[in-house]
Amino acid sequence: MTSIAKSVFYLALALTPAPARAQQIASVDLTRRIEQEQVPGIKGKTILPQGCEKLLQGVTGDGDVLPTNNESHEISVQMVNVDSEELAIGGEVEGEVQLRNIGNFPVGIPWSPNPEIAVDGQNPDHLQWEEGGFTGLLLGSGRLVSLVEPLFGSNTSAGSLLTIQPGEWVTARVKFKLELQYPIPGRFIRKGKGGLRVEWEQTARTNDVKNCVASTGWFRYRNYYKQSNPTTTITVK
Repeated sequence: MTSIAKSVFYLALALTPAPARAQQIASVDLTRRIEQEQVPGIKGKTILPQGCEKLLQGVTGDGDVLPTNNESHEISVQMVNVDSEELAIGGEVEGEVQLRNIGNFPVGIPWSPNPEIAVDGQNPDHLQWEEGGFTGLLLGSGRLVSLVEPLFGSNTSAGSLLTIQPGEWVTARVKFKLELQYPIPGRFIRKGKGGLRVEWEQTARTNDVKNCVASTGWFRYRNYYKQSNPTTTITVK
């Protein structure tokens, strides 16, 4: 079994297409940050195993999660409403984003804003979890600074992984800053009407510690989803 296959074994998705059901099944407010200690393997703080004075960096796995049986996982991600359509550069754009399954197969996403829940019940030396989040982009400018935390999930934490059947959708309250996350010379946020696009990003993560050596895995769902990302018009003052 390949490392990529291992990284997604815990996604409990039904392989048989389900009848379309047009309904919202969950919502989450990602603008409410959770105050907490750093979590082993996720937030950069790792508990040292007995007998280890420090951890050495081991292998870093990097790759893509691919769909099985050539299934096409189609989703639509859109900012369905914003608190204000007129914003100043450096201001905050806040509103509700909708992620809808518009394909024929179920999709599974992490759905807990608390990373402690995502690793609950796991051996801290062998962590496997999912991370996901919404990215805001202003067309013609670039990726905006996110003001929300990611979502987390694992098969050992009940309710932290969510299965969205065809026709179903979820909503999340998100917030971005009208400032470029990756400034590039010659690229800036322009005043006037612009299109705000929101995308879904998901990764399968692993963190293994053996003989005082920590190895990590990062597997993106880059080609797993076929996304439709309708834009929302905002005015930058």
